[in-house]
Amino acid sequence: MNKTSASTVLARLSPLALATALLLPLSASAHMVWLLPNTANVTGRDGVVSVDAAVSEDLFNFERALKLDTLRITGPSGQTLEAENRSSARHRESFDVKLPEEGTYRISNVSQALMGSYKLGGETKRFRSSPASLAKDVPADAEITSLTLMTNRQQTFVSRDEPGKVQFAPEGKGLELLPLSQATDLSHGDKTKFRLLLDGKPAADVTVKVLRDGNRYRYKLGEVSLKTDAQGEFTVEWREPGRYWVGASTGAQGGPGGPGGMGGPGGPGGPGAGGAGGGTREAPLQRASVSATFEVLPK
Repeated sequence: MNKTSASTVLARLSPLALATALLLPLSASAHMVWLLPNTANVTGRDGVVSVDAAVSEDLFNFERALKLDTLRITGPSGQTLEAENRSSARHRESFDVKLPEEGTYRISNVSQALMGSYKLGGETKRFRSSPASLAKDVPADAEITSLTLMTNRQQTFVSRDEPGKVQFAPEGKGLELLPLSQATDLSHGDKTKFRLLLDGKPAADVTVKVLRDGNRYRYKLGEVSLKTDAQGEFTVEWREPGRYWVGASTGAQGGPGGPGGMGGPGGPGGPGAGGAGGGTREAPLQRASVSATFEVLPK
């Protein structure tokens, strides 16, 4: 699929179908989702960072706006902040965040979607829903034959003046990245240690992909593939200046997938896993993905 046709198809998708489309392995034709601040380090009196949210094949080139479901902004003291000046356009969603004190802030967007099938009156129907609307979308007397819950998280980190000590509490649902060392004041040659969590617990032996911006202008993506250890930890060495995307995922059957989602067709947690049976109204199968962006400056 070429870029034009891929973007056209994506534009026609409903929000829940879009969530499904994003659960695909990273490749030259896969879509990535991201939050991108105008800078990772804010200095001076302004104390405001602007963030764009989008979906694209070419990393950090605006193609389709990312729906902002649940924004969570955490300050350096653990306080919760609100986004300001939110705006929506065809190719991106945008918002501002005021940074009232020195230190590092975490910005997250979290969304959840349900996919599955049920039997009613001898007929089997497939459906897409959300945790909030499942009771409305599926009749109470229907027998759910498969149900998969997809949790998607996008993250980024920014700081005002001195980044300070980076220490965030887990948000708890789905996959998330916790930086264990500096995540904003980065130069090429630096290293950042992370812990990958799944539902608040270390996610071991999961593949993590690292991709630098500019893939629109080169033939090879140049992605780096890493694995989390038994504590869910891994280290990224920032070898070149630029903006970076870091992504990981876990699938419904427990196998790691590509960074955009849940593995390929027929693989662990791949498309069709939800429809193959498994997962109940009380205990759906789980898929989760996370992506985060970082800025690395020249030394």
